[in-house]
Amino acid sequence: MRIHFYGKMSTFGGPHDHGVRASEGLALVNDYTLPHYSQYFLPHQPPGTTGLARRLNPNTFYVACRWDHHATPYHSLACVLVKVTNPANGRSAYAKPIDWGPHERTGRVADLSPGLASFLGLRTDDIVEVKYN
Repeated sequence: MRIHFYGKMSTFGGPHDHGVRASEGLALVNDYTLPHYSQYFLPHQPPGTTGLARRLNPNTFYVACRWDHHATPYHSLACVLVKVTNPANGRSAYAKPIDWGPHERTGRVADLSPGLASFLGLRTDDIVEVKYN
């Protein structure tokens, strides 16, 4: 399995992300698989929300990309961490694939957790590289 994305990024997830619906779920996690991803979630559902996207812990390191379902089936992504790098400063960290996105019309290749973006020194529309091989 080889993964490589390079381009603009944005952030998503957590109780304060009003860019996702209060009921929005995640492509790679559901109620059945949630125990395998528990370290990426807040212990309780935020008030007024029902979706896992709002329950994400924004301080943990997770990522969403438009994964190729044939090359990287969801079950294989559950077993890996991908390397996420800010090419402008060389800083990198490992993150858990957690969702599919961002939408193609945004022109972005990845959505990062706010904590990961902060750690890497990235802001919305900065360039990011996501790799696994």
